[in-house]
Amino acid sequence: MVKEILPGIFQMQVPLPKSPLKATNSYVILDHSRPLVIDTAFNRPECHETFLLLLKEIGLTPEAVDFFITHLHADHLGLAVALARDGTTIYFNEPDLPLARPAKSYWERMGRIYEQHGLPLQDSLEAITRHPGRIYGPQMDFPYTIVRDGDVLHRGPYSLRCVQTPGHTPGHMCLLVEGHDVLFCGDHMLGDITPNITMWVEMADPLGRYLESLDKVMRLRLRRVLTGHRSAIEDSEGRIRELKAHHEHRLQEVIAALQDGEKDAATITPLITWDLRYDFWEDVHPVQKLFATGETIAHIQHLEATGIVQSTLRDGRILHNLAED
Repeated sequence: MVKEILPGIFQMQVPLPKSPLKATNSYVILDHSRPLVIDTAFNRPECHETFLLLLKEIGLTPEAVDFFITHLHADHLGLAVALARDGTTIYFNEPDLPLARPAKSYWERMGRIYEQHGLPLQDSLEAITRHPGRIYGPQMDFPYTIVRDGDVLHRGPYSLRCVQTPGHTPGHMCLLVEGHDVLFCGDHMLGDITPNITMWVEMADPLGRYLESLDKVMRLRLRRVLTGHRSAIEDSEGRIRELKAHHEHRLQEVIAALQDGEKDAATITPLITWDLRYDFWEDVHPVQKLFATGETIAHIQHLEATGIVQSTLRDGRILHNLAED
């Protein structure tokens, strides 16, 4: 599906097979020299084929375009390298760069970290084996062109200012259409689902950084937010308030789970409300269980950063309890 959302700016919806996200919203800004594509999709044949067809509807081919990738997740970055040709520029943020194509050792390390947090190693390794970031990410390295907060790109009649919004990933980067109060926001904000905020070895207190990034976007006083999935956001300030309330509710659930004593993150996670269909926690898909546990850890880390929770490493496990007054 292709539709024009501003003069010379098109949205392409690229289906994501078997993903609850359904599709990635990719955007194309026309330019007489090098049109700019914002975000792609999974690096898998179905996405590749559809992407080419959608580009063709706009009258473009991969040879003709450059790419701006908001963040490292495979449903945004995965296909960009496969589409790149000689002379292609892929703009990317620096903090996410080490994780654009992580080595096998990185995934093994993450499995051990989740084990410390109480998720059995067999479960975490199974989830990592099936993780879309591992399966559908770039299959080769690429000389990305680094962009930083405040950098400005020019395409067609538009000036596009980079707005760094860490939280969803360490270096997540949005693009502000200057003079139009419109933001291409990747997964920083979504209209009808909540972006996953997980723990990152590379970033302390990711939830705290995310909440700061929401405040940063609030100050932009946007007219419209063009999201990486599903519908656009017409009331950005209202949506930011909703996202903050969601995370405050989840923080309170973590606090409630610790009222009766010390627990690890994997024990706390089933005690939190999730938008998942299951009768028993054991029935949850391993990848979803990994994502949920990662989000729990991020909330615990924020409570620790604000002095509400304290954590202890004991016998290879990371345990948490409420800090004493």
